[in-house]
Amino acid sequence: MVDAGPVTPGQVSFLLGIIPVFVTWIYSEYLEYRKSSSVPKAHSDTNLVELGEETIKEDDRAVLLEGGLSRSASAKFNSSSIKLNLMRFLTMDDSFLLEHRLTLRVMSELGATLFYFYICDRTNILGHSTRTTIGIFSSF
Repeated sequence: MVDAGPVTPGQVSFLLGIIPVFVTWIYSEYLEYRKSSSVPKAHSDTNLVELGEETIKEDDRAVLLEGGLSRSASAKFNSSSIKLNLMRFLTMDDSFLLEHRLTLRVMSELGATLFYFYICDRTNILGHSTRTTIGIFSSF
């Protein structure tokens, strides 16, 4: 039996990084389920008045056609987005989690795959097996 060594800093940082991501992904899936189960009727006439009052300004349309966001909006987005998104993640803001639900899912799947590789490669939980060849390549 192989003696398990001490826990490395890489293992601790991986677990401290993947556990919060996994928990927030599960919570975001719960929020999505709760949101989708309480959706009102799709053909309701109550919001038609509000939709009719919205108009697109000509200036906004021209900006979009000429190249997208203005410089002030893009500069504002780049300067505070990292801190703001990190705070929204740590406080588990519902709208943030719903918006980034698929990203959290992919990060959780990657973490689970890396954990599985660690279990297979570095532990004896899954025993060793012998390789056997079957089929036409067995005669070579």
